[in-house]
Amino acid sequence: MARNSYDVGSRVLGDAIYYGVGGFFYLVPRLLYRLHVEGAGRYRHRPSTLIVVNHKRDLDSVILPPTLYFNGVRPRRPLWFAGREDMFVRGYLATYEVVPAWLRRLLYEIDLTAVLRTLRILPIRRFRERTMAEALREVVQVYGDRPAAEVLDPSEATVLMRRHGSDTRLSASLSWEFRQNWRRPARLRAFTPAWRPRLRLLQREVVARQLRALADLLTRGGILYMAPEGVISPDGRFQVFRSGLRGILAQVEAPLRVQPIAIVYDFMRPGALRVLITIGEEVPARRAPGETEDILRRTLAGLQTMTCSQVASQVVWDLARAGRRSIGTSQFVAEVQAAAAALAEDGLRLDGALLDHRGPDRVAGWLRYAERCGAVRGRRGEIRVVPEQFLYRPATHWDNPIRYCANEVQSVRQALRAPSAVRSPEDAIPAAEEAADA
Repeated sequence: MARNSYDVGSRVLGDAIYYGVGGFFYLVPRLLYRLHVEGAGRYRHRPSTLIVVNHKRDLDSVILPPTLYFNGVRPRRPLWFAGREDMFVRGYLATYEVVPAWLRRLLYEIDLTAVLRTLRILPIRRFRERTMAEALREVVQVYGDRPAAEVLDPSEATVLMRRHGSDTRLSASLSWEFRQNWRRPARLRAFTPAWRPRLRLLQREVVARQLRALADLLTRGGILYMAPEGVISPDGRFQVFRSGLRGILAQVEAPLRVQPIAIVYDFMRPGALRVLITIGEEVPARRAPGETEDILRRTLAGLQTMTCSQVASQVVWDLARAGRRSIGTSQFVAEVQAAAAALAEDGLRLDGALLDHRGPDRVAGWLRYAERCGAVRGRRGEIRVVPEQFLYRPATHWDNPIRYCANEVQSVRQALRAPSAVRSPEDAIPAAEEAADA
């Protein structure tokens, strides 16, 4: 009886935290940003629904789930999330470099696993971003605290033995003093030849177990939210989908609905950040997971709204590539509106304000932003392009917004034009092959 009371109380507390966090993240972004949601009623909270979204910023996962949950459609069902596995590793919060070093030292001891489970987040492994620290921690958890010389390649074990002696244990590698050393990508060759087959098999088992758990959730009627690109777009491009999506699609044993949702940030403007969310119609899952993936990729591309941030940046990018260093302001406005009309004819979704009387004001706001970041200079009805500020610099949205936004336009166009690449069901779970090379 006491045990049942404990379980009920735990569930009530967990639900309170889940819905409380959701309500907080629903209200706060609406106070800070200008959110535009199209098609909110298309999401109907139906069982066995896989929500597939593009991934622009960390902010996506704060804004989108509460927007879906509190969309006014009933009955509401809670969302589960496919989350990056490293969030479940002790010390994850300490990886954020923006946090002061003294605070990161304290955060290094924090394990978020209980919190993440309360928020209904299930782990999924990302091989390209997985670090040696994660791999070492897994070895200690699964196989125990073995001698470092037994498990690690001599070139890797040296850094530990030099500090702690030849009999040092693997757990020593997880201390704060070695945190920078193990932030390198995880590779099997960092371990001794005797351990590599064992770890390769472990990787395959973990991947299979994680994908099975996500697929089982959908089979039981749950709703799963995931971003198949795996990571935020570093340069604005709409990235290829990782293999986890196909692995999940291949294993769901119930009629599956797939809900595509796209998010775009119109940030090259004065005032509050504009966030444009477009919720598409449900896409029925096809028999071949690869076919469903191809349809979803083109659908997500078509749902991304191109705003003045993207279109005007594309025009300036084209001017710089063509060697044009100056253009009249009124002509620039006309070229932006013409480019917007051409993109609409190509099938891209456009912010309608670009094509009507509001267009010049949108372009004027973009120009003020572009001048502040040094990409253009305005003077007496003329715009001078400064290509050295964006042609060859890394395309991050904070350091090189022109190239970032131009990449958004180009990659969406490419995705819409890409031919279908239907795969057989046998090709559905290549994640284990990724594990073999990790």
